[in-house]
Amino acid sequence: KIFIALDTKHYTLKKGIVPINLTWKNNTIKDWCSKVKFTSKDIVIGHSIGAAVALIVAEKNPPKELHLYSPSPIFSETIRLLGKSNLRYVGKKRQGEVRPIPKVSCPVTIYVGSKEHKMMKKNVNIMVGKIPNAQLVIIPGKKHKNILEEIA
Repeated sequence: KIFIALDTKHYTLKKGIVPINLTWKNNTIKDWCSKVKFTSKDIVIGHSIGAAVALIVAEKNPPKELHLYSPSPIFSETIRLLGKSNLRYVGKKRQGEVRPIPKVSCPVTIYVGSKEHKMMKKNVNIMVGKIPNAQLVIIPGKKHKNILEEIA
Protein backbone atom coordinates (compact mmCIF):
# COMPACT_ATOMS: atom_id res chain seq x y z
CA LYS A 1 0.00 0.00 0.00
CA ILE A 2 1.09 3.53 -0.76
CA PHE A 3 0.04 6.53 1.36
CA ILE A 4 0.11 10.04 -0.17
CA ALA A 5 -0.34 13.12 2.02
CA LEU A 6 1.15 16.38 3.18
CA ASP A 7 3.71 15.87 5.94
CA THR A 8 3.49 12.09 6.12
CA LYS A 9 5.90 12.14 9.05
CA HIS A 10 2.94 13.23 11.22
CA TYR A 11 1.24 9.86 10.69
CA THR A 12 2.02 6.54 12.33
CA LEU A 13 1.74 4.16 9.40
CA LYS A 14 1.08 0.46 9.71
CA LYS A 15 3.82 -1.88 8.55
CA GLY A 16 3.91 -2.29 4.79
CA ILE A 17 2.48 1.17 3.96
CA VAL A 18 4.93 3.28 1.97
CA PRO A 19 4.60 7.07 2.45
CA ILE A 20 4.88 9.62 -0.36
CA ASN A 21 5.37 12.97 1.34
CA LEU A 22 4.02 16.11 -0.31
CA THR A 23 4.93 19.59 0.92
CA TRP A 24 3.45 23.05 0.44
CA LYS A 25 6.88 24.05 -0.88
CA ASN A 26 5.99 22.44 -4.20
CA ASN A 27 4.84 25.32 -6.34
CA THR A 28 2.35 23.58 -8.60
CA ILE A 29 -0.03 20.64 -8.82
CA LYS A 30 2.27 19.30 -11.54
CA ASP A 31 5.15 19.38 -9.02
CA TRP A 32 3.11 17.32 -6.55
CA CYS A 33 2.11 14.83 -9.23
CA SER A 34 5.73 14.39 -10.34
CA LYS A 35 6.57 13.10 -6.83
CA VAL A 36 3.94 10.35 -7.00
CA LYS A 37 4.72 6.99 -8.59
CA PHE A 38 2.70 3.79 -8.34
CA THR A 39 1.89 0.72 -10.42
CA SER A 40 -1.23 -1.21 -11.38
CA LYS A 41 -0.46 -3.59 -8.50
CA ASP A 42 -0.53 -0.90 -5.81
CA ILE A 43 -3.34 0.01 -3.45
CA VAL A 44 -3.15 3.79 -3.09
CA ILE A 45 -4.45 5.76 -0.11
CA GLY A 46 -4.51 9.55 -0.34
CA HIS A 47 -5.48 12.13 2.25
CA SER A 48 -6.58 15.71 1.54
CA ILE A 49 -4.33 17.17 -1.18
CA GLY A 50 -2.70 13.72 -1.38
CA ALA A 51 -6.07 12.25 -2.35
CA ALA A 52 -6.56 14.82 -5.12
CA VAL A 53 -3.02 14.23 -6.41
CA ALA A 54 -3.52 10.45 -6.34
CA LEU A 55 -6.67 10.85 -8.43
CA ILE A 56 -4.85 13.00 -11.00
CA VAL A 57 -1.97 10.53 -11.30
CA ALA A 58 -4.40 7.58 -11.48
CA GLU A 59 -5.97 8.93 -14.67
CA LYS A 60 -2.85 8.04 -16.68
CA ASN A 61 -1.44 5.38 -14.38
CA PRO A 62 -4.29 3.53 -12.63
CA PRO A 63 -3.47 1.59 -9.46
CA LYS A 64 -5.22 -1.59 -8.39
CA GLU A 65 -7.42 0.42 -5.99
CA LEU A 66 -7.71 4.06 -5.03
CA HIS A 67 -8.88 5.13 -1.54
CA LEU A 68 -9.40 8.89 -1.18
CA TYR A 69 -9.87 10.35 2.31
CA SER A 70 -11.33 13.89 2.47
CA PRO A 71 -9.96 14.86 -0.96
CA SER A 72 -9.16 18.53 -1.45
CA PRO A 73 -11.44 20.49 -3.81
CA ILE A 74 -8.88 21.38 -6.48
CA PHE A 75 -10.93 20.45 -9.55
CA SER A 76 -12.97 22.82 -11.71
CA GLU A 77 -16.27 21.22 -10.62
CA THR A 78 -15.39 21.63 -6.95
CA ILE A 79 -13.20 24.73 -6.76
CA ARG A 80 -16.18 27.07 -6.83
CA LEU A 81 -17.17 25.67 -3.42
CA LEU A 82 -14.28 27.63 -1.97
CA GLY A 83 -15.55 31.00 -3.14
CA LYS A 84 -13.32 33.81 -4.36
CA SER A 85 -12.02 34.67 -0.90
CA ASN A 86 -10.77 31.10 -0.39
CA LEU A 87 -9.03 30.59 -3.73
CA ARG A 88 -5.80 31.29 -1.84
CA TYR A 89 -6.24 27.70 -0.59
CA VAL A 90 -5.29 26.51 -4.05
CA GLY A 91 -2.54 29.12 -4.35
CA LYS A 92 -1.94 31.62 -7.15
CA LYS A 93 0.55 29.42 -8.98
CA ARG A 94 -1.85 26.46 -8.88
CA GLN A 95 -5.02 28.28 -9.98
CA GLY A 96 -4.02 28.03 -13.66
CA GLU A 97 -3.71 24.24 -13.31
CA VAL A 98 -7.27 23.58 -12.13
CA ARG A 99 -8.82 20.94 -14.40
CA PRO A 100 -11.96 18.78 -14.37
CA ILE A 101 -12.17 15.75 -12.11
CA PRO A 102 -10.02 13.07 -13.77
CA LYS A 103 -11.53 10.03 -15.42
CA VAL A 104 -10.12 6.87 -13.86
CA SER A 105 -10.54 3.20 -14.69
CA CYS A 106 -9.63 1.68 -11.31
CA PRO A 107 -12.00 1.09 -8.37
CA VAL A 108 -12.35 4.28 -6.30
CA THR A 109 -13.64 4.62 -2.75
CA ILE A 110 -14.05 8.11 -1.32
CA TYR A 111 -14.24 8.57 2.44
CA VAL A 112 -15.52 11.55 4.38
CA GLY A 113 -16.08 11.97 8.10
CA SER A 114 -19.57 12.69 9.40
CA LYS A 115 -18.12 15.72 11.21
CA GLU A 116 -16.18 17.00 8.19
CA HIS A 117 -16.67 20.62 7.10
CA LYS A 118 -19.85 21.15 5.03
CA MET A 119 -17.86 22.34 2.01
CA MET A 120 -15.76 19.16 2.03
CA LYS A 121 -18.89 17.01 2.17
CA LYS A 122 -20.23 18.83 -0.91
CA ASN A 123 -16.87 18.36 -2.62
CA VAL A 124 -16.97 14.61 -1.98
CA ASN A 125 -20.55 14.30 -3.24
CA ILE A 126 -19.62 16.07 -6.49
CA MET A 127 -16.61 13.78 -6.94
CA VAL A 128 -18.66 10.63 -6.32
CA GLY A 129 -21.16 11.84 -8.92
CA LYS A 130 -18.43 12.47 -11.52
CA ILE A 131 -16.30 9.34 -11.05
CA PRO A 132 -17.98 6.26 -12.56
CA ASN A 133 -18.63 3.53 -10.01
CA ALA A 134 -17.03 5.50 -7.17
CA GLN A 135 -18.23 4.41 -3.76
CA LEU A 136 -18.85 6.81 -0.90
CA VAL A 137 -18.13 5.82 2.70
CA ILE A 138 -19.12 8.13 5.55
CA ILE A 139 -17.05 7.49 8.67
CA PRO A 140 -19.03 8.29 11.82
CA GLY A 141 -17.58 10.81 14.27
CA LYS A 142 -14.59 11.72 12.12
CA LYS A 143 -13.43 15.00 10.61
CA HIS A 144 -10.55 16.05 8.36
CA LYS A 145 -7.80 15.83 10.97
CA ASN A 146 -8.74 12.45 12.48
CA ILE A 147 -10.29 10.54 9.59
CA LEU A 148 -7.16 8.42 9.17
CA GLU A 149 -6.79 7.27 12.77
CA GLU A 150 -7.95 3.76 11.99
CA ILE A 151 -5.97 3.12 8.81
CA ALA A 152 -2.73 5.09 9.15
